[in-house]
Amino acid sequence: MNGIRILEGFANQHLYRLPRPILERWGNHPLLQSMMPTDIGWFPHARYHYCKRAAGAPEHILIFCVDGEGWFEVDGVTRPVYANQAFFIPQDMPHAYGSSEEAPWSIHWTHFVGAESGVYVNQVPEEEHRLLVDEACRIRLEQLFQQCYEVLQEGFVLNRLIHAAKILQHLFGEMFYNNLAFSPYQRTNRFRSIEPTLRYLRQNIDQSLTLTDIANHAGLSKPHFSRIFKNQTGYSPMDYFIHLKVQKASSLLVLTEMTVREIALVVGYGDPYYFSRLFKKVVGISPSAVRKQPH
Repeated sequence: MNGIRILEGFANQHLYRLPRPILERWGNHPLLQSMMPTDIGWFPHARYHYCKRAAGAPEHILIFCVDGEGWFEVDGVTRPVYANQAFFIPQDMPHAYGSSEEAPWSIHWTHFVGAESGVYVNQVPEEEHRLLVDEACRIRLEQLFQQCYEVLQEGFVLNRLIHAAKILQHLFGEMFYNNLAFSPYQRTNRFRSIEPTLRYLRQNIDQSLTLTDIANHAGLSKPHFSRIFKNQTGYSPMDYFIHLKVQKASSLLVLTEMTVREIALVVGYGDPYYFSRLFKKVVGISPSAVRKQPH
């Protein structure tokens, strides 16, 4: 190490720092109260990048590494950061972070505040402060960061601030809830995605699958599979499958002239009377009543 340390000023960087009078003026706007960026940027190939805040920052911080390597230190522990990893630093937490000299990182980053901001930070794995990002999610996140830069380069007027804030909310939604490498429900990077199972259920909506069938497809025991499934969806596997069938049936009732018997067969029920009872239990009204409603 040669002792060179650089906070900012990298070739081809983006850096947008909202003036504090702007934050004070618009921070309580109804559409900015939930979440808004106060600072945001892109530091490509940021060799010698280094930052230390002994008293922390007044905002939460997200740093998303898309290439190279780096590190961060919180709670007296230094952790490595690699491509397709993001780490979060809660507000007011002392910290330091920096790029590898041998493989300088390229990072998108933001400081953010708002009523919802702490909710996201608290979903990051405990004692790790970081999460993994799958490749498809990485592409979407980079596109959203780029959209933020394009919006803010037009100026810090109210409509641009609101637009950037909504993009940031979308970005967090993608990172936490459309990221196959992470589960906020289990607060871990080491989890098994149920997306293949959800696809299997959609493809077999006309079948009478049992819990054994579904667990076998996932390659797990029934208790283990059921626990993972409910953690990620909020439903038991069979309840989810029933709701999926009822959702499909509701659509067919509204959009087609098919009879209730025909629709029951499409969603895997040979007995239309049993299907009607089940449908009413889930929806609250019978299939025929759904069809009679104005749409």
